[in-house]
Amino acid sequence: MWLTAALLVAVGSGAAACGANPADDFCSSYGNALHEIVQAARSYEADPDGFASTYKSTMDSMAKIRAKAPDDQLRSAFDRSMFTFSVFDSQKALAEFIGRADFSANAVVVTCAEYGVDVKL
Repeated sequence: MWLTAALLVAVGSGAAACGANPADDFCSSYGNALHEIVQAARSYEADPDGFASTYKSTMDSMAKIRAKAPDDQLRSAFDRSMFTFSVFDSQKALAEFIGRADFSANAVVVTCAEYGVDVKL
């Protein structure tokens, strides 16, 4: 009886490990949101109001994206990433930073990669 229960736990754990990656939804949602911001930032000179609108609406939805993080490691990475966007004193400076940034060192991008998820921006 004990051996059967132990085998069921082991098999059940293995099956869960083979399932979908719990970080997929969070990481892809974050990547999609940042992609929108990056595209708007690259068009800032031609459409500063478009950037401001996209940035605000995207940031308004970030709490929902953070809630998708399956664990504290991803939530912490998200919080570090969001801090980066809070240090600019103007929309123009923020757009310039985002438009030329290499997001390969972004905390969420790095942490998602550790979970086997490639964040596309």
